[in-house]
Order: sequence, then structure tokens, then C-alpha cells
Amino acid sequence: MKIRSSVQAVIIRENQILTIKKYDYNKFMNILPGGQEPGETLKEAVVRECLEETGLKVQAGELLFVSEYIGKNHEHAEWDSNVHVVVHLFECLYPDDDSSFGKGTEFDPDQLGFEWLLLEDLQNTNLYPKAIIPFLTEYGLRNRKAVTYVGDMG
Repeated sequence: MKIRSSVQAVIIRENQILTIKKYDYNKFMNILPGGQEPGETLKEAVVRECLEETGLKVQAGELLFVSEYIGKNHEHAEWDSNVHVVVHLFECLYPDDDSSFGKGTEFDPDQLGFEWLLLEDLQNTNLYPKAIIPFLTEYGLRNRKAVTYVGDMG
């Protein structure tokens, strides 16, 4: 098993967080925009992924959280038992007048679109992984971040 690196964008506006709506693992779910290609820095990857998946031309800001996904430990072990990903979650900002929003250049194969989710209602959504929700809520609603490394989540 190889460990791979990935990024995710934390894009918050008006107490809502931007997510990618997808159908994966035989269910509908929301995830944060992200990915990474070989040869990209983390910040280059998050900027490119946001442009491809949402059309937004973001500026990568602060590294907020680092999580891991060790597939054999989670509900998708049937598919992901050999997957281990270290995920770097970056704050991403974009201009108010970004007219390219919604005009992504390359959606992921299982991507259905995108959705803004209310931070105060995240616990009642299909955001995956659920374990990241308290960290995103605390950061997004209270601008507080207690830790950077948040552990194995899936």
C-alpha cells in the first residue's frame, strides 16, 4: 500500500461551506473540493482542483487541518482497504465578483455538481467524512482552530 497526498479546499461564505455533490460508494454525499496530481505543490493542487470542480479562481490561504483516510478502518473498507491518503485542508478565498463560479473545467467522474451547506446544520448533512464536521464548524462559525492534525477520518 502506498500513502498518497491530497488537498481539500475550505471555502466559506456567509456561514456556508462549498461542497462537491457526488454519487460514490452507492450513495449520495458531499465532499470538499480537492485532489492532487504528481508534481504539484499542495497550494497549486488546491487552486487547480477548485478551478476544475467549481470554476472558482481561488487563492490558497492557511493550512487549516491535516487528516488521514486509512480505508481499512472505515465504512468503505470493502472498496478502500488498500487506500491511505493524507489530506491537507486549506482555507481558500475568492473574489466576490468571480463570474466563473459554476463553470468548472473538469468535473470528477462521479461529481453531480456543487452545493453550499449551512455550517450550523452540517451535522445533519451527507458531508463526508462526518468526523471533520466539528472542526469545520468551530473554524467557520467561531474562527477557532484548536488543533491542526485531526486524525484518521472516514
